[in-house]
Amino acid sequence: MNTLLKYKNKTASAILLFLILVMLLPVNAFAADVLWDSYEVPSTRQKERLLDNADLLSDSEEAALLRKLDSLSEQWNCNIVVLTVDSHNGPIQDYADDYFDYNGFGTDYNSGILFMLSMADREWAISTYGSAIQTFTDYGQSRMMDNMMPYLRDGDYSGAFNAYAETCDYYLALDEEGEAYDVGYQEPRTSADIVRMLLISIVIGLVVALFPVLHMKSQLKTVKTATNAANYEAKGGMKLNVNRDTFVRTQVTKTPIPKDTDSGSRGSSFGGGSSTHSSSSGSSHGGSHGHF
Repeated sequence: MNTLLKYKNKTASAILLFLILVMLLPVNAFAADVLWDSYEVPSTRQKERLLDNADLLSDSEEAALLRKLDSLSEQWNCNIVVLTVDSHNGPIQDYADDYFDYNGFGTDYNSGILFMLSMADREWAISTYGSAIQTFTDYGQSRMMDNMMPYLRDGDYSGAFNAYAETCDYYLALDEEGEAYDVGYQEPRTSADIVRMLLISIVIGLVVALFPVLHMKSQLKTVKTATNAANYEAKGGMKLNVNRDTFVRTQVTKTPIPKDTDSGSRGSSFGGGSSTHSSSSGSSHGGSHGHF
């Protein structure tokens, strides 16, 4: 009886220990994959503006990029952040938002943008916060990725991150002037662009004019000089007839022009503006994501 009781106690202890381990393992595994200490938004920024956990940059590239991110962030009062990881938990957009929030990147200036790369599935994400949501519109983010994508696909991550920083600088400078990089924005022409367009117009004009002139010249090869005007006189002389133009009536046809009732949409259709969503902390974010 005692032996059976001891056996039952040992079995119960083993089961209890196993259940405790099962409960703890997911927590530890999850904690090892997240890059923030708690799920509370801190009052100050907790990390540098560059975290290259996937080790995509050399030491010198990392130092140079961090200096650029710090300088631009301080210049524009907007945290400009880069994060790389080997893998992540959950949807990449959610992870990027949470990394921004729970590391306090929104506390310095109440404005920020984060670009994240996850190498396991070759995913990217952009997360915007505060006033940066309107600075970095959906259309602007798409054009930003157009600038970065050739570098990403070639494995030139330093080039991609520098293109990201320079595009952020450009958009923030536009925002300072009261204009967002959005649908319908016209890039200002430089003097080099004007000279190039002028030269192209001149060349096209010369080419267009050359063909008719050459054609007329070829038709004049059979013409001979006339000694008098007799060759130009019509046989039988010239007769004038009376011609009259009589006004009959006027007919006007009116076609109504349909009014444009589309006020523009938001989001991935690029109707203008910035689409938003809420992160797990309850903060409002803009952003986008995809693969490269």
